[in-house]
Amino acid sequence: MNEMIRLVQGGESEAVEFKKSTGQLRRAGETLCGMLNGKGGRVLIGITPEGRILGQDVSDKTQRELADVIAKFEPPAQIDVEKVGNH
Repeated sequence: MNEMIRLVQGGESEAVEFKKSTGQLRRAGETLCGMLNGKGGRVLIGITPEGRILGQDVSDKTQRELADVIAKFEPPAQIDVEKVGNH
């Protein structure tokens, strides 16, 4: 949690991007793909572009949708997905 807060306080950059919700999952996947083609980075979902932490309900469906986006990367990439907060 502390690392996430530090990332949010640092704002968006070439290596960190915020997405307000999983409603932007496709765009988050595109961003992540671009990061993988560069030096890497992190996409944080549940954060407004201004850095306000909203959070995100993560259902089984949400987890499947995220896995589907990641599975489409070619070549396959090792991507760490971390749920922060209420587990």
